[in-house]
Amino acid sequence: MNIYTQLCGLAIMATILFFYRRQPTMGLSSERHFRTTIYSILGCVLLDIASCYFIVHSNRFSDTLVYLICKLYLLSLQVVSFSVLFYTTADVFEYYGSKHEKMLGTLYQVVCVIGMIITMYLPIQIYYDGVKLYSYGPATIATYIFVSFYIFTTGISTVVLRHHIKQKKSNMLLIWMAIWSVSAIIQFLDPKVLIVSYASCIGALIMYFELENPQSSLSRRTGHFSSAVIRDYFDYLYQSRKSFSVMMISFRTVADSANENKLLRTTISKLSEFLFTVDTAKIFDTAEGYFVLVFENMDFVESTKFRINTYFQSIQDNPDVSNAITLLSPFYTIVPDSSISSNADELILLLTGFIPNDRNKLTGNEVIVNDEIMATVRHSKAVEKMVVEAMENDRIEVHYQPIFDIAKNKYTTAEALVRIRLGDDSLIYPDEFIPIVEASGRIIPLSDTIYRKALSFLKSYHIDRLGVEHVELNLSVKQGENPLFVNRFLEMLKEYNISAEFINLEITETNSIHSQENLFANMKKLEEEGLSFSLDDFGSGSSNLNYIIDMPVVIVKLDKHLTDEYFINPKAKAIVKTVIEMAHSMGIKIIAEGIETSDSLEEMKTLGVDYIQGFYFSRPLPEHEFLKFIQQHNL
Repeated sequence: MNIYTQLCGLAIMATILFFYRRQPTMGLSSERHFRTTIYSILGCVLLDIASCYFIVHSNRFSDTLVYLICKLYLLSLQVVSFSVLFYTTADVFEYYGSKHEKMLGTLYQVVCVIGMIITMYLPIQIYYDGVKLYSYGPATIATYIFVSFYIFTTGISTVVLRHHIKQKKSNMLLIWMAIWSVSAIIQFLDPKVLIVSYASCIGALIMYFELENPQSSLSRRTGHFSSAVIRDYFDYLYQSRKSFSVMMISFRTVADSANENKLLRTTISKLSEFLFTVDTAKIFDTAEGYFVLVFENMDFVESTKFRINTYFQSIQDNPDVSNAITLLSPFYTIVPDSSISSNADELILLLTGFIPNDRNKLTGNEVIVNDEIMATVRHSKAVEKMVVEAMENDRIEVHYQPIFDIAKNKYTTAEALVRIRLGDDSLIYPDEFIPIVEASGRIIPLSDTIYRKALSFLKSYHIDRLGVEHVELNLSVKQGENPLFVNRFLEMLKEYNISAEFINLEITETNSIHSQENLFANMKKLEEEGLSFSLDDFGSGSSNLNYIIDMPVVIVKLDKHLTDEYFINPKAKAIVKTVIEMAHSMGIKIIAEGIETSDSLEEMKTLGVDYIQGFYFSRPLPEHEFLKFIQQHNL
């Protein structure tokens, strides 16, 4: 019998099933349909072998039994081709497809049933001459027609539904359908070449290795599901309208040190081992070092949290002191009900916003997400989108607030401040979006946009000829820590032909410093190139005396809150006087921010403040208004 290809196909399917069943799966609909397809292909190969056997030994069996086995093989071909079609389109038909698309899915199922009934009703003939064997007749022709229809529809679906189907899946399906089509044509033209069922095995093997291998969903570090597939899992849960709860376990770190990194790795390792005992949740390990647990209901969340805390305590309180291990305390972000967010992207955004770090300053050891928190997350996302669109549509503006030099009695510097111009011509101010883009990481591209606009303005109007000695540009700590920042900024200065001595970088958000080493090293390199630095918001809680000592700053800006307090609080008055005296003794100049009255101005002059910035002189001005202001007051 010519069944060598079928036996090879059988070996392929047995191997796929062996490894597929040994690995954990997430329970996605695509996994279920792929598993159904594998079993249908396995059945098809077995029936192909059986039909060959019964045709060869037809003299031993009744014609009815031989014809029945051959027809069952034909039916299995239709089932396999339909299974592949359903595997391709199931998510659309079952979950997020339109009403008409879901009706189309039902229609396909009806067609499949009709095809099977027609095949069973039509007659079939068999041929065997000692070498070649095959079945033929109306039932075989009907099978070719229906299988061709499913293959063609599968190919069309991968193209039409490409926005719903991953590109890689579409490509692999098209390759599978091409292999199957070629094999069907070859077998139709030369019936002794029995390769149709084998071709389906090759297609399944391609899909397994490229898309459906459960091993590819697992983290090599821990063996849990990896973060690369968590969005797919959340998508599936939301599309299938399944209610679930989420608990994210992360860890609070306070320094970027070798000892703390070692402690973090030990903690993650111990937690990972323990989580294999949790059978009530799907567990995802992220490259950032935290775990996401997805539960069917909230009851399992509390019990699992209790078990983790007990486990950690048992390790740290080991009576055998030599075996006791210090671990970082876990921080829990709990989403009791998945309906609090509307989709997978929003849920992931929510979770990533509650990883404890030096920016969000989360307190306690857990956050339970409620509607108020979700509203804040949605607002942040909307603001982030607004900033991105403003950058894309050139609606970022830079305004300049003049700064008065008391000694020279004129405006010798100005601070560049960002604004966003909306479609209705209104302005959005930094307080409304800077903290959000800082947290999201988009502060770097936004800062680059601001720098380019400011440098372009300086190049175009030569404000140094109007008595302006330097311009202050805000430098986010996040950007200042970036190892690529120095070269990128120096390239900008070169591109716009701006002298480094004309730029003063104003350090902001010092409470978010993560790597002092990187920041201070970058500042030193830029100082060597001629740039100067100022420390913003001194006295607001974001700056402290250590930064005045450690950073190469030449200017310290007193925060508006501190200057306001100076006039009503004796303690604040003593602090301001001390800071000014200390700064001057170190050769550092002082800018008083937020000065709005003549009395405040005179008092600051008496104290020996070097520069005044505030609405008493001017609000931040658009480019041309700033130029007009400087011309009127400096010339």
